[in-house]
Amino acid sequence: MSSTCQRPWILRSGTNVGDKLTSYVKTIPEVQKCLNLAYWNILDLTESSQIKSLFSMSEWEEMVESFNNEVKLIESDINGVVEYFFEEVDKITKKDDKVIINAIDRITPEIIEKNQKIKLSDEENNIITVLRRAVVTYAENLERLDLPISEADFDNAFPNMLAKRFLNREELKMDVGEIACWASAHRRNEDRSVVLRARVGQKCDFRGTLKDSINRLEALIGLRSGGLPEPHQKKIHEDKVDLCVAMRDILYTFFKENSKAPSSDVHSTFVFGIHSWGWVHNIYVMDCKATNVLRLGRISHARMPNTLKTLSVLESFYVLFTDLQATLNTICERTNNISVSHSRAHRNRKRKNSEHVREKGGSFGNPSQTPANKKSRKYVGP
Repeated sequence: MSSTCQRPWILRSGTNVGDKLTSYVKTIPEVQKCLNLAYWNILDLTESSQIKSLFSMSEWEEMVESFNNEVKLIESDINGVVEYFFEEVDKITKKDDKVIINAIDRITPEIIEKNQKIKLSDEENNIITVLRRAVVTYAENLERLDLPISEADFDNAFPNMLAKRFLNREELKMDVGEIACWASAHRRNEDRSVVLRARVGQKCDFRGTLKDSINRLEALIGLRSGGLPEPHQKKIHEDKVDLCVAMRDILYTFFKENSKAPSSDVHSTFVFGIHSWGWVHNIYVMDCKATNVLRLGRISHARMPNTLKTLSVLESFYVLFTDLQATLNTICERTNNISVSHSRAHRNRKRKNSEHVREKGGSFGNPSQTPANKKSRKYVGP
């Protein structure tokens, strides 16, 4: 989406981040462009980023600090009953493997009340029920694990299962399988002749759409890289790039659909991506900081339990997804307000000198198109 408005990101040192990325992209060999996030206008702020060497240490720290201050999860209030439940799980996992699953299945609200000498509310009873079902399901899937296991089977048994159990179905429509990102499909078919075959969107394995969002924002998408045994590093890196490009397309579509909303509000929008491989589980977040500068950061890096003895690790996943859900609720409210501002733009048409007239629509820039020789893309380390 081209725009006459330019939104630069100038660091304290005077460095223009957008210009630095543009200069770097020109040095990338054609066959390597697809696998370099910088080509897609994405500034990877994760610790394994290739682009870190372009900036001084102080500049890099400034960019990371800015991102962490502006893009983060909401820390929700976690009910104390969660701690009580996983204390019971921790005790049980110290026993023989053969009794662990049945013992966890017998953790009832009455057991918690007796051991902790408390009285639980209906909400706390429901939390225990959700936790017990999720942990028992995970444990059963783990016990039945027979290698090798396909990508789809692992995804549905572990990462997708946790997301569907711990996220709110009433507020988030969750789709799993070989599905396409709708925003990616929209971007790929933009200005494309109607007589040509429609292009599908970037593939993802999990898609969470905000039900109450005016724009049906795909605020959370996920991609699984292979089953078990763990795939080669090339596959992991390729899938990370594909996930990030889809996240970029979601933001691009949102910017385009709200071109008359206040710029600062539009640029405050961010979306999430889940990437997993082996037993590793990462959650990324992306926003558009400036023209042709999208920031990618990692807000979570964890390992899923791979034995019955480590099931209590799932406590961190419950907390993580609870914070994620709270943040998604805020994103839904914020993006709806942005859409309302966009729809009310007619009010300010004649107020040229009014304080109501502000910079509109943000400045996403021009999204990079897929190189013609994508199939021959060459891997050059993460």
